[in-house]
Amino acid sequence: MSITTKDLAKACGVSRTTVTRALSGTGRISEETKNRILNMAKELDYQPDLLARSLVKGRSMTIGVVLCDLKNMFFPSIIDAMERVARDNGYLLNITLHDNSKILEENIITQLAGHKIDGLLLDPASREKAHYDYLKKLPFPVVIIGGDRLEDLSFVGNNEFEAADSAARFIAAKGYHSLHFVFPGFEGKEADFYGGHRERLNGAQAAAAGCNMSFSVLGDHDYMEQAARITAAAKNAGEKPAFLCSGDIYAGYIILNLQKKGFTAGVDYGIMGFDRLDLMQMLPISLASVENNVEQIGNEAIGLLLDMIENDRKKQTIYVPYQIIDGTSL
Repeated sequence: MSITTKDLAKACGVSRTTVTRALSGTGRISEETKNRILNMAKELDYQPDLLARSLVKGRSMTIGVVLCDLKNMFFPSIIDAMERVARDNGYLLNITLHDNSKILEENIITQLAGHKIDGLLLDPASREKAHYDYLKKLPFPVVIIGGDRLEDLSFVGNNEFEAADSAARFIAAKGYHSLHFVFPGFEGKEADFYGGHRERLNGAQAAAAGCNMSFSVLGDHDYMEQAARITAAAKNAGEKPAFLCSGDIYAGYIILNLQKKGFTAGVDYGIMGFDRLDLMQMLPISLASVENNVEQIGNEAIGLLLDMIENDRKKQTIYVPYQIIDGTSL
């Protein structure tokens, strides 16, 4: 037989209202009484009736999370941060993937809406005006996470243009005169879901122009061999190129590939990544990178959405600070 708030109230010698205040952490109640009720709830293995709670609050206590995929370590890390906050506030996350398909994303959101989710955390597959119009009409609050802003929808992430601009200027200050931006996927594609990476490219290009560095983009999947050819040509000319990769993983592949060809990062060329992945600690050198504070992005995003759900908070853009991390790769 399950324990109810009525049973807890009787066991503690208090009213059900007092029990509710203790369990929800709201209302006026002494710390001593609150702790006594919480300890009794634990002792009796009290489990809240989530269905009853949702009926009282008029909410499902469920938040939809729709992302492109989990291949990018940014998303598993951000989910980990968001899930902890959601759980602490009595919410469950319903996590699904759209695989960069706008049609699939809209189908998923329609299904989530059918399950009466209270809000949506989204990495959108498209930033087209028609898709924005679709999202704006949804009957629950939406927060865009990472990448780039989408019109006036709430957004939490880094200022990618500014971060890349700062990274490129940091590289220029090291004495480099040529900068090659790496993101395999740009060339031959017009997919607008690369918004965050495009902002990084634009920021790097602007900084290169301001610092009188030559600039190019390695935008197809032959980027590792392109980097090798650039490095070999530069070495023959007595120069040292720099690569700014829109993701640590691309920097890691370049470093390992060039190492096989006899080139050393920080000696024959300079290289810097984005995202500050723990996995990069396995490289033979320390990788310079842009730390984007993923955990803080997750905490801010879920916090903003909960505030929009529970307190009708207005739409907001939150830029989480980034840090430039030096390394022997430069």
